[in-house]
Amino acid sequence: MPIKVCFVALNAYPAIDPTVAGSFGGIETRSWLFARELATLPGFEVSFLVRHWHPLRQKSYEGVTLHLMRDRFYPVRDSLLSRIERLDHFPWMQLHRPQLSDAFFLPLLAGMKAMKRKPDPCEPSSLIENIDADIFLTFGVQSFSATVIATGKASHRPVTLFLGSDSDLDEQYLPGGDFVSVYRDRADVCYWAIQNADLIFCQTKSQQQRLESLFHRESQLIRNPVDVQQWDELATQEVEEKLHGNLRRYALWVGRADAVHKQPQVLLEVAKLCPGVDFLMIMNRRDDIVEVAIKQSAPANVQIVDHVPFAKMPAIFSKAAVLVNTSSLEGFPNTYLQSATSGVPIASLNVETDFLKASQSGMCAEGNLDRLAEYVQEVWNDEVTIAQSGKEYVAEHHDLQRQTTILANALKR
Repeated sequence: MPIKVCFVALNAYPAIDPTVAGSFGGIETRSWLFARELATLPGFEVSFLVRHWHPLRQKSYEGVTLHLMRDRFYPVRDSLLSRIERLDHFPWMQLHRPQLSDAFFLPLLAGMKAMKRKPDPCEPSSLIENIDADIFLTFGVQSFSATVIATGKASHRPVTLFLGSDSDLDEQYLPGGDFVSVYRDRADVCYWAIQNADLIFCQTKSQQQRLESLFHRESQLIRNPVDVQQWDELATQEVEEKLHGNLRRYALWVGRADAVHKQPQVLLEVAKLCPGVDFLMIMNRRDDIVEVAIKQSAPANVQIVDHVPFAKMPAIFSKAAVLVNTSSLEGFPNTYLQSATSGVPIASLNVETDFLKASQSGMCAEGNLDRLAEYVQEVWNDEVTIAQSGKEYVAEHHDLQRQTTILANALKR
């Protein structure tokens, strides 16, 4: 009998089907890579739970069966939440950048919320209970992962938890406080998820050490994967000029409109320090206020593209002179694997010094913005190149097939 495995990464549908509306990031890319590769191995039957406001276009992709959590108001609600600021005085909240449609949707959603009991994230879900699976794999320390874990406990099915970011191990999740993350997840819920997952997969050794020291949980290391062969094949394809801002060559930034972690506003500061460099920002939607502010304040040497299908990203990287990362923290950036595979140097403000040194694929400025800008200009002027060893390192340590085999063996145990 095959092991029936269900992946849970709610925003992954656009990563699975590039014709579907919506944005996605590292978690969605990683979860889909693992799901489709695991589906090719004997002894596994793979499904995937996603959320979307439209019906599924088809029931399965590349041997993976999809389950849908239909949420017709998700994009409207997500936009409103990103634009509502809570105040400590009357009228208690303020709506930024109001839209005409808000007059209809704001009272509608408020009424629906008042009529419906807010579910406890640590209670089981009937939707998940009805999925035919022996084991669940959920991504990120957040409220819905807690719901998946609770459902697994109630139905006596194990749940594995993939860490999605270093922020998943925030020490403010420890008992005794009332911290709420920027994604509106309560500390007590996140702590409960960490403590009750049957197995935790970490992306890096530093995450393993932090998980054990802070939360006293052991884990298994499964590195972020990349399909080098597929990436190389896609890199030779033609790409529409509008997807790279009509630029022939550029310093590339990829992330979401998130001022706390991805920090697109810092990229604008780098661009101002490098007036002779053309920058391409691929900025997925996250926070409407941040998105508008970035677009309004971007200097002339920055071109912004809202979304690029995953299949087009290898060709986008092939035209890049350097990848710039301005994140305050990451789990492990998939873009680093993609950049090293493409032979593109990586300029990092804060994250993954160890990887960059081990793979010889770039430089970390250790928070020094001037040093980051200096390195970007050096690469742009062809004063810096990276060795073939970067691609070789990625192929050895992050190969999709090898990491999926590690995952498969863990699931069998």
